[in-house]
Amino acid sequence: MELRWFYPLLLFISTLSINKAHANYSGVEQTPARLTVATGEHYSPYVDQGLPDGGWSVSLVMQIFKTMSINAHLEVLPWARALEWTKQGKVLGAFPYVYSSKRSKDFLFSEPINFVPVYIYVSHFSTLRSFEQLRGKSLCFPYDYSLSQLEEQVVKRFDMSIHRVKDGKGCLVHVQKGWSDAALINGYIDAGKLSFEAGEQHALYVFPEQVALVPLHFVISKQRKDAQLWIDEFNNALSIITENGKKQAIDNKFHTLFGVP
Repeated sequence: MELRWFYPLLLFISTLSINKAHANYSGVEQTPARLTVATGEHYSPYVDQGLPDGGWSVSLVMQIFKTMSINAHLEVLPWARALEWTKQGKVLGAFPYVYSSKRSKDFLFSEPINFVPVYIYVSHFSTLRSFEQLRGKSLCFPYDYSLSQLEEQVVKRFDMSIHRVKDGKGCLVHVQKGWSDAALINGYIDAGKLSFEAGEQHALYVFPEQVALVPLHFVISKQRKDAQLWIDEFNNALSIITENGKKQAIDNKFHTLFGVP
């Protein structure tokens, strides 16, 4: 083959391979240049309309898709619906979610995009002040919250029972009323500002020891024929922004907001 024909052919094949990676979109109004991803409602600082870019995870995921030369539209939904739409193919994927063996039956998980420092809190009026005192006690969780493997280990280690309520605000009520002995809080939340009724604040005691550092992920339905391809491309773009410093710049912005050294 003459070289003058070889190089244009090689360029064509390379372009075809790249375009194939962005083909076969399923879902609603998704094209190679624009697609829809979903997130949940208010999970500060990861998803929070009151923060820059709509939250830490949102900022990172949008940068990842920008690196992939894709204009991603964000749909904010109830957490369970975001997963269901992902499973149905209405959106490409959803974030940020904790890995669980139950979810892994239906979804592929990206490399971690964020980590959640998890702590245990009790009522300020409680006499519980150590992990050992939590043995056999009750721990409150929202219905739509999936325990990470690390958190499950804590529950098993101290033989704790689980009380499920509607949301995080419900756990505040449970702990304050004594219906649950303890609950979890992410380390970026100021416990002193938490309240479950407008204008009314309730003192909490947060154990100083970190329970777990839980990774958060972008997820894609295994029902998609190109699911693994998308996860690979997402992870590759995440690696790129990690190496070029863009991820660190975003992380630093949110660290500064929350006073993290």
